[in-house]
Amino acid sequence: MPAFVIRAKLIDEDELAGAPAGFKRAKARWREFPEKQYTLQISMDDCTGCQLCVETCPAKDKSQIGRKAINMKPRLDMPAELGAHWDYFLTLPTSRVTAAQHPRLHQGQGRAAQGAALRVFERVRRCGETPYLKILSQLFGDRALIGNATGCSSIYGGNLPTTPYTVDADGRGPAWNNSLFEDTAEFGMGMRLAVERQNAYAKEIITAMREELGGELVDGLLNADQTTEDGIEQQRKRVAQLKDKIKNRRDPRSLDLQRIADQLVRKSVWIVGGDGWAYDIGYGGLDHVLASGRNVNVLVLDTEVYSNTGGQSSKSTPIGAVAKFASAESAPPRRTSESWP
Repeated sequence: MPAFVIRAKLIDEDELAGAPAGFKRAKARWREFPEKQYTLQISMDDCTGCQLCVETCPAKDKSQIGRKAINMKPRLDMPAELGAHWDYFLTLPTSRVTAAQHPRLHQGQGRAAQGAALRVFERVRRCGETPYLKILSQLFGDRALIGNATGCSSIYGGNLPTTPYTVDADGRGPAWNNSLFEDTAEFGMGMRLAVERQNAYAKEIITAMREELGGELVDGLLNADQTTEDGIEQQRKRVAQLKDKIKNRRDPRSLDLQRIADQLVRKSVWIVGGDGWAYDIGYGGLDHVLASGRNVNVLVLDTEVYSNTGGQSSKSTPIGAVAKFASAESAPPRRTSESWP
């Protein structure tokens, strides 16, 4: 859920020794975690009553028609101890669940239960776009660079001081910035080019300092397999060793390396925007960026209308739909064979 009202964790049985009475958990059913306990808790203070969780829940009670695994109840009817359960839940440790253990998106509940990347996008409510950004943050939030087009996602994404992008327990989170409609794709492309150049420069420096840093560490940094989360975590440990070796050095190469050493860890660059950007104002730049073959990811939050400015139609507005500020013409005209000159 976009507001993180419903959250899960995988924990060991001995970590639940201090659990309050009635704290619910069950044996995890993933074969990768045979010894883990699974708990699902609800933050009553964050619930807005939108009922989206109930509407989308696929699990039904076979003994009672109309009842699902998630159901709404008045706040005043909820047991008082649920607040204490939530507070205790937040104190439970989190464990890193890797992509190798959960390689498919439909297994994301297990990944989400790790908790590590779970809270790098939080507390944005009542918007159909935000669950997709939540998933992005769960999967890549600890190493993501996001170039965001002007629009709804930039308003709730950067409305200081309540920005929803935050950091995980290790202090890692997305690097986020906003760009205008017409150049967002190029802006995100610039992020990718900067990452690649800094990565190449860092590799040049450590190659030149091989004797001082040690051949084993340099080879590990240069040849690291970062196609899995395990590999990325190992690279982070090598970078930490590198920083420790050069932290007291004041020569120009070491000073440069201190600033860009983190670029040796793989980054995930994302270009995010709505259909007004991707299909209308910024489509030319987006075409060029995609054609470049560079390693960028694009997330189009297609609401089929210009949402942020009140509801003008966009190129993805369905024929026949009435946009709020375009009632006379619901969508851009589409040429047919009869309309060609």
